[in-house]
Amino acid sequence: MTSSVKNEPENNWFKQIYNHFIDGANKLTLAIEDITNIFITSKYNPFYYHGALPQFYLWVLFISGLLLFAYYIPTIDNAYLSNKLVNAWTSVDYITNTLPFGGVVRGIHRYAGDAMVLFIFLHAIRVWFTDRYRQYRWIQWVTGVILLLMVLFIGQTGYYLVWDERSLLLTRMTVSALDALPLIGGPLKTWFLNGDTITNLTLSNFLFIHIGLSFALLFVLWLHYVRMTRPVLTPPPAVNFILVGAILLIVFLIPISSGTMANLNSQPNAYDIDWFFLFNYWLMAHMPMNVFWISMTAAAVIATILPWFVKTISAPVIPAEVVIDKCTGCSLCYRDCPYQAIEMVPAPAGSRFKLLATVNIPRCSSCGICVGACAFDAIDLPQLPDASVLTEIKSFAGAK
Repeated sequence: MTSSVKNEPENNWFKQIYNHFIDGANKLTLAIEDITNIFITSKYNPFYYHGALPQFYLWVLFISGLLLFAYYIPTIDNAYLSNKLVNAWTSVDYITNTLPFGGVVRGIHRYAGDAMVLFIFLHAIRVWFTDRYRQYRWIQWVTGVILLLMVLFIGQTGYYLVWDERSLLLTRMTVSALDALPLIGGPLKTWFLNGDTITNLTLSNFLFIHIGLSFALLFVLWLHYVRMTRPVLTPPPAVNFILVGAILLIVFLIPISSGTMANLNSQPNAYDIDWFFLFNYWLMAHMPMNVFWISMTAAAVIATILPWFVKTISAPVIPAEVVIDKCTGCSLCYRDCPYQAIEMVPAPAGSRFKLLATVNIPRCSSCGICVGACAFDAIDLPQLPDASVLTEIKSFAGAK
């Protein structure tokens, strides 16, 4: 026993370093929030809506994408022979340069995507720094990682759809990356191109992936919210106006344009990079393909398992307990629980009531909201009994 206690500091060096880092990062973010409150008050502080900001831009992307879809033609027929042909590139060119406000809508779609990725990363960092991603919140974290990967891939397919030289280069780089994968590389390449080579079906497939994954995003978003009773889905209207205004300002300051029409007989070797969506292509160009896949896979796995990798940093949650003899089945605790950790089940035979409350242990955060909601003292926190809390409150009141 003595030896175990003596070695404990040595075994917990990572825990100590991690705790110091998280504490410092949390204090920094709280200080930034406090400073922001001085200027715009807490009601309009965007840091209090860091989870709702990406979703707001998601709705902007859906609306602007629908308008773009109305004029987009997913073909590459002789795209490199005549500018007068109606194909993907010429339809995008028409939207940008001829259709009234088409360039604005396209710019909104592009920059709203960038803003969504930016706010997703800020949301993840804030959740990480406040240690709100483990134990009963692991589903939110894991689905958040999946959402981020989906958003990045959806954004990349958007760049394919323009079908300029950059689109062609990105497509060929993706094919080369898939070819480097053992076993599954060939089938994935065929699925990606919708065949063995780039054809009209390739653009149709890109459009299907772009739109199909966007709607699949809604299902994963539902999973992301499934443990929250009252999630904040959108910021206040004033913040929304500011977000739209910021995007419009960028659209007019940095207008969107397409590159030269893709030519299947040429090999582009340079392109403008959008660091929010195309950073992985920069990595492809600067490292061996096997190193690229190992790095990307490792990053995704580490991000996904993070809630369990540092699970010993803080003490485990002790769930609330229902006092069966006092429970009346009123459902007040069930309605107020923000994590859907209270479930109402049929009462056993002989009970005076139809329902009884039970605690879904993996979901319980030990926040105590259910204790405050119960009017019959029928639920308690084992480590903090209701009677002890009342005694402590009375002692404080008496001291004053």
